[in-house]
Amino acid sequence: MDQYQRVESNDWQTRVPPTTFQNGAGRQNGGTNGRPASNGKYAKLQPYSLEALDSDWHQFTSHLLHGRTEVDHGTRARRSTLQQPGFDVLDARGTFDKRELRRELKRLSAEELENRLGITFNKIDDLLSRVRLEKDGRVSYKKFLNEVQRYRLSSEQESKLKQMVRVFAFTEEFSCTPPTLFMIFITVAELALFFYTSIKLPENYGPKIVIGWSGPVPYCSYLIYNPSRRWEAWRFISYMFVHIGIQHFVFNMIMQIFVGIPLEMSQPGWVGSLRVMVVYLAGVMAASLGTSITDPDNYIAGASGGVYSLIAAHLATLMINWQEDSAIKIRKVIHKPITRIIRLTFIILLTIHDIGFAIYVRLYDPANRTGFTGHLCGAIAGVLVGLVVLENRRVRNFEIVVKVLSVLFFLLLLGFAILWNIYARTWYDPEYFPRDDNDLYTEYGDCKNYKFL
Repeated sequence: MDQYQRVESNDWQTRVPPTTFQNGAGRQNGGTNGRPASNGKYAKLQPYSLEALDSDWHQFTSHLLHGRTEVDHGTRARRSTLQQPGFDVLDARGTFDKRELRRELKRLSAEELENRLGITFNKIDDLLSRVRLEKDGRVSYKKFLNEVQRYRLSSEQESKLKQMVRVFAFTEEFSCTPPTLFMIFITVAELALFFYTSIKLPENYGPKIVIGWSGPVPYCSYLIYNPSRRWEAWRFISYMFVHIGIQHFVFNMIMQIFVGIPLEMSQPGWVGSLRVMVVYLAGVMAASLGTSITDPDNYIAGASGGVYSLIAAHLATLMINWQEDSAIKIRKVIHKPITRIIRLTFIILLTIHDIGFAIYVRLYDPANRTGFTGHLCGAIAGVLVGLVVLENRRVRNFEIVVKVLSVLFFLLLLGFAILWNIYARTWYDPEYFPRDDNDLYTEYGDCKNYKFL
């Protein structure tokens, strides 16, 4: 593809003569509405040049600008002023109020923003915050276009090496404003409780029991899912704060950060954090409920259900925005086919690895108690819930049907799992689940010396 270089403001003044712009009093050389003229060697503007960006943005900002080329308190610039040598049209555009432009852009649809201006909702505040305010508290139009130019160049151009995606294109397109609150909170909480459990192990289980690479299992924890105390419903979710050894914890945290933070950064606003939280907790709950049915004697620990839900949620975002990513005119690197193929390949390879490893464990390592059912159930929840709650840039009629079916199917699976946990002994087999251990923390129980706090 063609490579574009950043056009500095000095190039703007020398390459595009002032006579190619309308001066507010009439047309000159074909220029209309404050846009570059369409004749001569300036007819085809490079898409990342400041003059091209001005032609896109001026139509949305002209009524907000206060400058010599704009209507300002009932006055307009004189034609003689615009025709002076070296006159900088962008500087003369003046300034605008940040809040007014934000309100103006928020009125546009996501499709208009992406196709006409090349930005997304989650980048509006970020771009505005990058521009230093003028003394009067307003934003310079020219400086704002410079920031838009940097953003467009970073997020749309591909690298030269066989069109592989640049990492910076991802970081530029995503937004840290607001910060990824949920992923930060859940990761810090899991880290704190892992350290607490590790410190308390000798006190609760004996001086010789210390945290190792692959164990031990904190069976007495009030947070771990214990099949003998299923009436303590919080355990179906709180088990995510318990990990079995350093390896288990480190792997889960790496995967959680690797897939969770980009997902949350791609969801605009504070609502985006809530969306990711719903997806994550749905995966956690689905994993414990599913495992309790297929492996009723197993203890459950770790955040794998939530992690696999996040991984599958990436697939959900690809599915609901596939047509929008394909149809968009100003296409970001992260929306291009090669990027989507990479994301799909990662999900497929991880799925194949998990399935293959599960088969190997069942055949050759039956003592291994890795919860593959939990991984599968977490992934299913990630797809079903992700299709419903994650951002859909344009909701089509068939997608409404898909969302409704996803909700119904998820609720059906969730309801069945809950009812099975309650009534399996009555409906199926009195010995299906282990006996309830009411004395676990009493003087007669195995965890009589355990203290959570």
